[in-house]
Amino acid sequence: MKNILSVLLASLVLSSCSENKIAEKQTTFCNPMNLDYGWGCFQTKQKKARSAADPVVVLFKGKYYLFTTMDIGGYRVSDDLITWKNVYFNPEVHASALDLDHYVAPAVAADDNYVYFVNFTRDRTKKTVDVIRSADPENGKWEKCGEVRRMADPCLFIDNGRFYFYYGLGGTQSTTFFEVDPNTFKEIEGSKKVLREYVTDVNQCKSGYQFGRRELYDEIDASAWQGKFAKVPCPEGAWVVKNNDKYYLQYATPGTICNWYCDVVLESDSVNGGFVEQPYNPVSLKVGGFIGGAGHSCVFKDKYENWWQVTSMWVGNHDEFERRIGLFPVSFDEKGRMRTHTVLGDYPMQLPQKKFDPQDISAFGWMLQSQNKKSMASSSLPGFGPEKAADENVRTWWSSASGNAGEYFVMDLGKKVRINSVQINFAEQDINPDAPKETDYHAYKLYVSDNGEDWKQIVDKSKNTVAVPHEYVELSVPVEASFIKIENVHTPKEGKFALLDLRVFGFGYSEKPGLVKKLSVQRNQEDERYASLTWNKVSGADGYLVRFGYQPDFLNQCIQVKDCETTDLLIHILTKGVKYHYRVDAYNDSGITEGVVISE
Repeated sequence: MKNILSVLLASLVLSSCSENKIAEKQTTFCNPMNLDYGWGCFQTKQKKARSAADPVVVLFKGKYYLFTTMDIGGYRVSDDLITWKNVYFNPEVHASALDLDHYVAPAVAADDNYVYFVNFTRDRTKKTVDVIRSADPENGKWEKCGEVRRMADPCLFIDNGRFYFYYGLGGTQSTTFFEVDPNTFKEIEGSKKVLREYVTDVNQCKSGYQFGRRELYDEIDASAWQGKFAKVPCPEGAWVVKNNDKYYLQYATPGTICNWYCDVVLESDSVNGGFVEQPYNPVSLKVGGFIGGAGHSCVFKDKYENWWQVTSMWVGNHDEFERRIGLFPVSFDEKGRMRTHTVLGDYPMQLPQKKFDPQDISAFGWMLQSQNKKSMASSSLPGFGPEKAADENVRTWWSSASGNAGEYFVMDLGKKVRINSVQINFAEQDINPDAPKETDYHAYKLYVSDNGEDWKQIVDKSKNTVAVPHEYVELSVPVEASFIKIENVHTPKEGKFALLDLRVFGFGYSEKPGLVKKLSVQRNQEDERYASLTWNKVSGADGYLVRFGYQPDFLNQCIQVKDCETTDLLIHILTKGVKYHYRVDAYNDSGITEGVVISE
């Protein structure tokens, strides 16, 4: 009797659409992060798309501070890593902090007293750059405290009161280290040394994750490029953390303009040398799914001693350097191995304000309901049909013919599903870069229906006055529906109403997919950086997660194959001399079925 009452109560909660509303306190998030994002000052100097990259987060006096490349020209502050407020530098330090109205790849670090900031200026005539600091960054109060040599992609690491810099960018720069006096920022004589030499010939690289700079873009299979990679990688974005007296030096490769942008980690017992590249690399990789890329990252601890990585993710629609920010949990196991948890890393993740296990909060069960679902719209531009907003691809989008209020997009979910959250990824179509700043906001309404005719409103953001380009709506209680509709109220910058993707998360009431049983792997004996995988198609799958790693208990790499018809993949990022272990999981709108691990 108790079970029957529970089922009836759950049914009443799910069906009471009129009672549904946005959760008062958001406990989950979804990548890319829903920041307002600045109108990037790209190399063409045209501010035609939102962008941010090369992030750094520091925790200072109980608050998080986020700094990003070519963004708002300031930084952001947060209490919980979910809700952010923009802050701007005081006028007295603009010349030190900014190149015109933005900055690029800064070094940022904090001790007990100050947050320190060093801009990587693009002015090559400068031999030195200013160091500024703030005891009150929440209110934008900064002062100059020294000068250091001009560096490309600098990282400032503070350890036991000593200040160290790491830097290097591109195919002709090594990763270099030096120490400074923490009081004057004068370089300590004799401390400069090279920690990692630059790559001169990509085909001499031991690891295939160096392949693909400006060659591979959004492809997840490298078959067409096997044996043809020629461009040297662009190692960049040094970052250092310390855990249990071990130092972890990261750098990003092969280049920011692709899905394969990743981080590589080297370990050492010393802060200034002896770093060894690890066999479990890349330490951070996000390939496949809605959005890819996980490079030029910052690893940091939150208030509860949890590790996180904030990272660059690639869009590249209106400009090749158009990017977004992602956030992933990080762990160090008992062997000291560092791991960034990116599996289904653009699905909802929990963000508990307490100590947690990263395995418990990532890909925790709200599955995607919207992939390739039939869609329709009030109007469409040629080449920008409604199907483009349901294809799980950040590099395609639907656009209506106008930005008028009342333009709408409808998705037929194909059956009744449970909806826990919705991510609305707005696109920029025919925006006016010169439109007043006051016009830069999204306003909309969200509806659900059982039949596509009778609609119930579940979200009203018609009064919203801020930009929410990757709006993520967590519902206070789930709702069941077969259709979902978004209706435009206002589009930013006089643009047209457009969506990269409308993504719906919850539970599809399906059986989990079948088990992948017939996995075979063929390691290329002539070039061990490649391996060919084939597997059997399984019933009920929406796609596959190709997992692999250097130990059977450490399958830290994952490539998401969205197409349920695809049953083969060429992996090109392996390391010569390392034996790998593989597993292919199947997933659908109701869960994941783990495969069986096989070894080479």
